[in-house]
Amino acid sequence: MRSDKMRSERIRERSVSKMDRNAEMSLLFSFYRNMLTQRQIDCVDLYYNEDLSLSEISENLGITRQGVRDNIKRAEHTMTDTEERLGLVAKFLGISDKLRRIDDIIRDIEKSPNIRYLSDDIKRKINEILMIIGDINEGQSD
Repeated sequence: MRSDKMRSERIRERSVSKMDRNAEMSLLFSFYRNMLTQRQIDCVDLYYNEDLSLSEISENLGITRQGVRDNIKRAEHTMTDTEERLGLVAKFLGISDKLRRIDDIIRDIEKSPNIRYLSDDIKRKINEILMIIGDINEGQSD
């Protein structure tokens, strides 16, 4: 019984780790896809974003399964290497987190019973900040 539980836990950890890896690669791909060859773009997109197997991609693109794997591995290396040098994804995630925190703070201020003591000018500025955050977040989903 205990070994079944441990095995189940290891499978779950691998599954979470694979999901994390897939999310990481999809994010890197959205930033650095222009650094890849068209064949690499096709392979990575089908593998990480469309969740196709290497065999399915091989069949769709008319190349060997090993060719698909090689293209994905080269693309992963290019994207992770570029991120290590430029850090654009890390900066993006840091800015997104800070915007979320600002948004949370402003929402807390709006819920506060003391909001009635704020001037109309301050309330307008709070709304402006919320609109700017909304515009930034909207631009991120494009």
